[in-house]
Amino acid sequence: MTSDKRGVSKKKMPVSGLFLLSGTLGVSLILLVNTDIAIGCMRHGLDVCARTVIPSLFPFMVLSGLLVELGAAEVMSPVFSAPMRFFFGISGAGCASPVMGALCGFPVGALTAIRLYEKKTIGKEELERLLVISGNPSSAFLISAVGTSLWSCPRFGVILYVTHLISAFAIGAFLQLVCPLRPHVEKSKKKESRLPRISFRASLTRTVTDAAGSMLTVCAFVLFFAAVCGAMTGILEKFGVSQTVKSLIYGFFEMSGAVCEAAKITPQRTGLVVTALICGWSGLSVHFQVMSLCKDSSVSFMPYICGKALQGVLSALAVLAYVSFAGEEILQGSVPAAEFTEKTEVEPYALIVCVLFLLSVVFCFAKKRKSKAQG
Repeated sequence: MTSDKRGVSKKKMPVSGLFLLSGTLGVSLILLVNTDIAIGCMRHGLDVCARTVIPSLFPFMVLSGLLVELGAAEVMSPVFSAPMRFFFGISGAGCASPVMGALCGFPVGALTAIRLYEKKTIGKEELERLLVISGNPSSAFLISAVGTSLWSCPRFGVILYVTHLISAFAIGAFLQLVCPLRPHVEKSKKKESRLPRISFRASLTRTVTDAAGSMLTVCAFVLFFAAVCGAMTGILEKFGVSQTVKSLIYGFFEMSGAVCEAAKITPQRTGLVVTALICGWSGLSVHFQVMSLCKDSSVSFMPYICGKALQGVLSALAVLAYVSFAGEEILQGSVPAAEFTEKTEVEPYALIVCVLFLLSVVFCFAKKRKSKAQG
């Protein structure tokens, strides 16, 4: 803290604040310099949201919310309590989060854990541990999009999927050995073991409304990072940056576009390893999506961020080992990545789906606010 001649104290901006301010100004400059590219990437992002993100995530967000609302975690708790406590240090009620994360990918697994925490079914430390275990790309994305569409090899997609699950669970088990969690009292062990009477209509209404808000947040992050990464890629190409470096920089911020860039890397062995690293890290876009879903500011996301970084390294090492010893089939060839990312014009029906979805979100929030005002 410093003071001027008049004796008025002035606070110095911390280093982190200066760094964030510089980064924000830099991103703004990048978008201004490459406005046309950013607009085209935004159009492509709208297409991705309408054709892929909303159809693949929204139904599972609703279903995961219903599972939590209807007490599925409490029902499964007695069965999974012992193995979940032994391997990961969490209660049996938390098993719903890794299952949804493994089947549906992020942010469904993280959203399930957050809802369990908001219902006080699990503790804060368990939530932080579950975010590390449950934050994985979906099987559809890894096997169909990455393995089949990009590399013409579904086996590589299966290897990626299995590798990511094993690495996530291994990190969770390692954390339990290093930093064991304190016991948490489960609801199923209390005297009032019967589940309360639940209104399905109220649960469905509340779940759909919450899922619509979460879906809107996810799409907003997808659009923002699509514009930023697209504009940034244009600048990197002007400086003649290698394809490997460009893919890694892209992958630090956003995953889906980065794996397309990684498919262009030569030699292909390097491209496969970089793809595994990018999918394991998953990108800041996904991390901010997960953070935005949690309303409790006291929850620490540092274990989640460190876990994702370690997961990326472990996945890359596992794929490198596989390709070196038994991966000749994967190295036979791949589909050009341009076929996967070239499309930037948003189709009419995609725009209609986005508009209808936004209108439904506005309607749900207006109805919810009206009910609160009447109450």
